[in-house]
Amino acid sequence: MSDDPEPRRRAPRKSIEERRAMIVRAAIPLLVELGPSVTTLQIARAAGISEPTIFRAFADKNEVLAACLAEATDPQHLVGELNAIEPSAPLRERVLAVIEALRAHGERTGAVVNAVTVAGPVQPRTAESLSEEERARWSESRTSSYQRMHDAVTAALAQDRPRIPAADAATLVLAIVLALGRGGGWHTGPASVTTEALADLVLHGITK
Repeated sequence: MSDDPEPRRRAPRKSIEERRAMIVRAAIPLLVELGPSVTTLQIARAAGISEPTIFRAFADKNEVLAACLAEATDPQHLVGELNAIEPSAPLRERVLAVIEALRAHGERTGAVVNAVTVAGPVQPRTAESLSEEERARWSESRTSSYQRMHDAVTAALAQDRPRIPAADAATLVLAIVLALGRGGGWHTGPASVTTEALADLVLHGITK
């Protein structure tokens, strides 16, 4: 019997898709923190890889930024967080969790969009710049994304004896949180809105 140690097995090589996803996951927090000045070397270090590995998955930094933009604006992760909210938790805890998940997603998405826009030449396309066919697909995608978020919020807010239907409550919560995110109302001056204050408004209105 040989006493030689077993030969070390190499970890399976990642596919291009897996490598791209890993790089994007590392890049997004850096874009949020550092903005458009983030370098591919910083991204590589955060991902635990060498810088040349990035360019075996992406043509250049602009392609990395485009992938980050697509990932940040995809509601998949947000919907996963909303679906993970414990349905048996007290309603206030669920409302707080819903608002915080929506708020964090909006802030993260906004930071990435702003960073990518400033970095250029990768620019988020507007409806006005699209062809009629592209505009139809864009509208359908936005509607589908909103519906997925709405369904997840509705499920999180469902309870046995609601004062208003959970779907209506979800519509109101999304309208308020999304409007605050677009207008910067979370952090505007002395009247900045907290998650707790918004949860209280949702649960109790403005009466005691």
